[in-house]
Amino acid sequence: MADLLHEEYRVHVLAPFGKDAQLICEVLDRSNIPVAAVSEVAGIASLVTEGAGAAILAEEALDEEAISLLGRAVTSQPSWSDFPIIVMTGGGASTPITEMMVRSRAPMGNITLIERPIRPATLISTVRTALRSRMRQYDTRDHLEEQRRVEEQLRRAHDELETLVEKRTMTLRKLSARLMRVQDEERRRIARELHDGLGQWLAAAQINVDMAIASENGRRSAVLQETRKLIDHAVSSIRTMSYLLHPPLLDEAGFDAAARWFVEGLARRSGIPIKLDFLHGESNSGSVRMPDAVELALFRALQEGLTNVHRHASSPRAEVRFRCTPECATLEIQDFGRGVPAAVLERFQRTGTGSGVGLAGIRERIKELGGDFSIHSSPAGTLLHATVPLNPETTFLKTQDGSMVPLSHTSSSKAAAGSNRL
Repeated sequence: MADLLHEEYRVHVLAPFGKDAQLICEVLDRSNIPVAAVSEVAGIASLVTEGAGAAILAEEALDEEAISLLGRAVTSQPSWSDFPIIVMTGGGASTPITEMMVRSRAPMGNITLIERPIRPATLISTVRTALRSRMRQYDTRDHLEEQRRVEEQLRRAHDELETLVEKRTMTLRKLSARLMRVQDEERRRIARELHDGLGQWLAAAQINVDMAIASENGRRSAVLQETRKLIDHAVSSIRTMSYLLHPPLLDEAGFDAAARWFVEGLARRSGIPIKLDFLHGESNSGSVRMPDAVELALFRALQEGLTNVHRHASSPRAEVRFRCTPECATLEIQDFGRGVPAAVLERFQRTGTGSGVGLAGIRERIKELGGDFSIHSSPAGTLLHATVPLNPETTFLKTQDGSMVPLSHTSSSKAAAGSNRL
């Protein structure tokens, strides 16, 4: 038991009468067991919670008040602790009530009773047994403390990783936003080059073909007529391609006009009937002008959503709903096709991936503006929902007479502020 010399394994003895305390201390000290005498029960009670090896108490030191004090101390022990108490019975000033309370072992916890007179070998054996029990308790305590330290380290590491992921995510979002701005500028540049560059060359070719046809003195050349049709088709295709890359209407007339142009063109090319429902507050009159970034994000969402309906949904029809209040703009695209697979939808909602770069890009555009983008799907169809917050002072309604009125000043603003959901 040489390893029990630590202070935490000290045995404390309370025997207020006679030489019992002195004799017990001498016996235990000769056996290399750390021991000390105390003068009152309060000292033992404090050791129960502060830490010690065991306590040896003479029965005559225990009255009702002392037992109650020890009981409260035992109750307040840590979960790993079961402090051993050795009570020496017989002799001294024992009373029937004290003997009954001690022998019942309640409420003092882990009690061992030994009869006096006590042989040294019996005392040493009993104390060593108590200390071995206490040693296992300390092992449990150390294990729990180590577990707590490891859990704390894991928690700190988890927090650090979350902070790092958050920083990296923010950096990626900033990079994504920058890339989308560069992409938009490149689309605008290519659209302008197609319209102003290649478009002008084709216009010149049209003129030359018309002159060649005119020089035939009324005779119609099948080759020239076919060439003229081919050039007309090329001009139309380039104009459509240019407008899809960046429609001039978006800059000149706003989201309303550009959206109507795109929806009508897609419906004509795809053969899918598309119902439009645009409402500004409580009125359908006029068109709304929002900040450029908001109009562009909503137009790209409209493009991506309806293109997916055409390519993937196998939907017999589609609906586009747009609502604009002084507080927010809401766009919904509804199809009635086969829906998005549940696994793909769950992954998109959780990570924003799994549905291709188009919808992921739209989600980032909307988030960059402080908005929300979600997809709801079932076998009956799919709904894309995008909401972007607005500043009432930067959102205007262009009335039929051409004047621009802040949307917050229109009579519909009070009633329209109620809901973001259509």
